[in-house]
Amino acid sequence: MKIAFTWDYEMFFGHKSGSVNRCMIEPTNRLLEISRRYNSKFTFFVDTGMLVKGNETEAFSSDLSLIKEQINCCDNEGHEIGLHIHPHWEDAKWNDGWKFDLSRYKLSDFNSKDISFVFDKYHNALQSYVNQSIISYRAGGWCIQPFTDIEESMKRNELYIESSVFPGGKNSKQPYYYDFTRVPAKDHWRFSDDVCVENDQGMFTQFPISSQVYHPLFFWRLFILGRLKPSKHKPIGNGFPAKGGGSKKDFLLKKNLLCVSADGYFVTQIEKAINKAVKRGDKNLIVIGHPKACTPFSINYLDQLLNKISQKHEIVCLKDLEK
Repeated sequence: MKIAFTWDYEMFFGHKSGSVNRCMIEPTNRLLEISRRYNSKFTFFVDTGMLVKGNETEAFSSDLSLIKEQINCCDNEGHEIGLHIHPHWEDAKWNDGWKFDLSRYKLSDFNSKDISFVFDKYHNALQSYVNQSIISYRAGGWCIQPFTDIEESMKRNELYIESSVFPGGKNSKQPYYYDFTRVPAKDHWRFSDDVCVENDQGMFTQFPISSQVYHPLFFWRLFILGRLKPSKHKPIGNGFPAKGGGSKKDFLLKKNLLCVSADGYFVTQIEKAINKAVKRGDKNLIVIGHPKACTPFSINYLDQLLNKISQKHEIVCLKDLEK
């Protein structure tokens, strides 16, 4: 089976964005060390609004230079660079750190003309950073619906791979909106104007992020370990997430269907997801992660995991998955 580890390369969007070094540079360098050790390639979805807005902000220039250098490193080492759009960067302001207004968090919060403008601007900015052609896209916060206006922008910029869907996922809490409760029971499918509807004649391929059910016991362990061993289980990133992703009470009291993730303690569940995918006969499995959410524990665990699974499976970029 082919396994793609995909990393959303970004800052935090809550009341504290965190530093570039802690959220991206430091954890990504450690991920790159692991990839070299096992000759594995990753996909980095770069939050390009950060690059565009950062280029307009003198106080961010030194951080932007570090980001450019790291993206170039990833590109030169054969990792895939994908386009990741959080359009609320259009409204971001610098005030001794980034301050975010999330009222336009997703592209569907913009009109059709502005969607095209933002998409083209961000795509062109990211393409200027790398040598490889960018062909993969992931929406910020999984908010890929409705797809109609995004469809034209992806066609125009020749992006034919999409990976925002995670089967069964649903969220309508502000600032999010997505509903993936009705998608094909496949590890990939072609589509045209709706990411959830298979169309063999469609020009786009959806590689969904794998999902699975997490029981309350998992979250009890996660929160207890966080209290007992914070040095191992505290994220390397030093910011705070945007609200709307689920409450602690919900996680501790009921089952939750979420992405298969390499973030923090979630990394311990990846092998279980792989075994289930193999039993189903899947040929691909996509894992999501965020460098900012990596912990010392998850980095070490990932190192051991890749040592084990790379002997049986291929660790590849998203563009190299079996279609």
